[in-house]
Amino acid sequence: WPQDPDHIMRLYNIGSVKGCDYMTTGVNRISEIPATQKLNVTQKRQIRAMKEQRMIVEPTLAKALEAFDCKMGFLDFETIQRAVPVWPGMAPWEQAPAQFSYHEANGDGTYKHAEYLAEGPRDCRPELARLMVEATKNADRVATYSHFEQTRIRGLQEAVPELRPELEALENKLIDLLPIVRENVYHPDFLGSFSLKYVLSPLVPELTYNDLVIVDGLVASVEIARLLFVAQKISPEEHDRVRQDLLNYCERDTWGMVKVLEKLRELAVS
Repeated sequence: WPQDPDHIMRLYNIGSVKGCDYMTTGVNRISEIPATQKLNVTQKRQIRAMKEQRMIVEPTLAKALEAFDCKMGFLDFETIQRAVPVWPGMAPWEQAPAQFSYHEANGDGTYKHAEYLAEGPRDCRPELARLMVEATKNADRVATYSHFEQTRIRGLQEAVPELRPELEALENKLIDLLPIVRENVYHPDFLGSFSLKYVLSPLVPELTYNDLVIVDGLVASVEIARLLFVAQKISPEEHDRVRQDLLNYCERDTWGMVKVLEKLRELAVS
């Protein structure tokens, strides 16, 4: 069975086993987990998948996916986060959206794509919100991966009050893909994590982040801030390259959600 201590630690972090730190009690293998240890459903599924070295798909998956049987969109943000607030109404270290990627199903197996990345130091939130509202207006539901986008949309409702009704309508369309994966599927190659970057390649082997320059949200945040606030110190060639790297990264997140949902639908009927 897998003996990677980091994998074991992530497995236990999923369900927060109360009062138990297996990394300090010497458990590095699944076989060493005490038989008396209480495990939640997610942990039991992980252990079963790791023992049997195969993907586990619960029969509940098909029912869980019924909420996605409509005209779907897929939304992802990248943000800036500054110690000294740069735009009106912001708190220190508040995360403010400065980029989005959005894919939407056309209904024939193809998808259209919309994207936005701020330019310059001016407050981009009104423009971002307007373009995002326009891009998403025809979707019945908009998938995200975690609650991050929901919290940022709520922040935009305060920052761009003239678009509050439209942003509230968008918030009501949101549907989180992460718990669908977490509660119904586990592959040993998830390595104890349900983040999109961990689940994407095991579920969709042909799609990875390996070809991208930027593969991390924190790096993306720093690079966006560089482009917005110190652009004069960056050569035009580097500016264009970094901008394209950021667009590629954000687009991969939403396209990854598209492909994960397609794979889940296949698993639900297999």
